[in-house]
Amino acid sequence: MTTTDLNGDLSWTEHAISGSDKPARMVMLHASAERNTRTVLVEFPPAWSRDAVGHQPAGEEMVILAGALSISGHTAPKGSYLLVEPRATRSATSVEDGTRALVWFSGPGGGWTDGAADDAGAISTAPVTVDLSRAPSDRMSGSVSVHVDLAEQTFPNDVDVLWTDHGRWAHVASGEVVPGLTGTAVVRHWG
Repeated sequence: MTTTDLNGDLSWTEHAISGSDKPARMVMLHASAERNTRTVLVEFPPAWSRDAVGHQPAGEEMVILAGALSISGHTAPKGSYLLVEPRATRSATSVEDGTRALVWFSGPGGGWTDGAADDAGAISTAPVTVDLSRAPSDRMSGSVSVHVDLAEQTFPNDVDVLWTDHGRWAHVASGEVVPGLTGTAVVRHWG
């Protein structure tokens, strides 16, 4: 089992984000067609913003690695977790220069629709601490937990692990041993 250095030599591509005229740089770290999920490292260009108001069918969860991201009146600074439930109303979206985030997408890609959805999801932020926990819900499958010194454990389902202290990430299949890194680890449980 190896980990990916999120500050290392990665294969970046540019991607146009609906509602913005500036593309962001992205690295696809993992995707599951079966679960319809994706793990993506995103780096926003300077002065990136999206003034459009709309919603998308996928849920997004992210950890802000550098900078800050603001969306619909919520600001997530470096070291925080941002949850955007499916069909949440997205407005007034912008970033500080140098913003990078590890993003977990759940559900179909694309599908931007202008305006608010009748069944709009919520948006929330929280600091990445051991108190952070998101349980499965009708809107968001899987869960999120934060651990200190998670090293060499196994999980009954596939997980993504982000070591915020080291800037490293790994996808760990069900039953495999988590790599032996110490420090704060955000775990996205896919099952």
